[in-house]
Amino acid sequence: MGKKFDIEEWAGSIDDDVNLIKRLRGEIRKLCRKIQNFKTTEYLLNHAVNEAIKGMKPLKPTRKPPKMKTNPVEAWLCLSDWQVGKRTATYNSKIAVKRIHKLTEEVKRYLKNEKPRVLHIALQGDMVEGEAIFPGQPFEIDSDLWTQSLRTVPELIAHVVCELYSYVPKIKVAAVHGNHGRTGLKHSGHSRKSNWDLVSYETAKLLCDKSGLNKVSWDISTDWYVKQVVCGHGILCVHGDQIRGGSPLPLANIFKKAMGWQLNIEDWNYLSVGHHHTHASGVLNNDLYFFLSGSPESDNDFAKEHLAQGGAPVQRLCFFDKQGLISENLLRL
Repeated sequence: MGKKFDIEEWAGSIDDDVNLIKRLRGEIRKLCRKIQNFKTTEYLLNHAVNEAIKGMKPLKPTRKPPKMKTNPVEAWLCLSDWQVGKRTATYNSKIAVKRIHKLTEEVKRYLKNEKPRVLHIALQGDMVEGEAIFPGQPFEIDSDLWTQSLRTVPELIAHVVCELYSYVPKIKVAAVHGNHGRTGLKHSGHSRKSNWDLVSYETAKLLCDKSGLNKVSWDISTDWYVKQVVCGHGILCVHGDQIRGGSPLPLANIFKKAMGWQLNIEDWNYLSVGHHHTHASGVLNNDLYFFLSGSPESDNDFAKEHLAQGGAPVQRLCFFDKQGLISENLLRL
């Protein structure tokens, strides 16, 4: 006679199978989350940088670094708001390349005369134009975001560094990202690190490293500011979208922000602000000085229509000694 069917034993075995299925489902969910993390925007951006650098050729300085006597001064070159990829009546990617090349030749002339011991370069954000940070932007650009951030902008930054490399004993680059590097609309929700300005900076660094420029240091900030020390003087560099606009200059808002930031961020007395595409500078209070940066672009339709303003294509080169700022030079492009 066969074994008697035990309904309780059978029900118990079903419970065991159900528990096993639940555990397996839990493990599957964990694996899915891990896969999603590997495919985050930050991971994809880093992967894109590494792939892009494989196709780039090393750069070569135009001359060997000479053995020269330097003066006890340091140079500070502020590069801001290139917005490469933007297309206006008088600006596009090709014109941006020509203007930055012109800037590089102009800086060479200053470095030859002043012979600084260090060249500090500030990359102040909005170096890329972006392609989807405001409605209708795809109709106002001449190249996609991949080309902007993995080709044109990093090659331009590397060109500046490589060409100036032989004119100074040391170059120190500090970089902060801007709002045009965002991966989407302002309130769409994204990581601060998922910024195409940062991609262009990292790609430029890799290109310079690949070219053997071993006297160049990089400080690429993933925060909203970066701080440089030039001849012992601290310069706080922000992109500037933290400061709301004013007419014609946001001086009152710059002053308010500077006063607050001095209480929270130590050891600086120069504030450098981009974003507003207007060249200006001056004393805010006692020894607190500000720089407002221009842009290489021209004929900005948004500025004309909504702000009734337009800035000339300019950038800035300064020289410092132990006493502070000794000269400020307008680089007209």
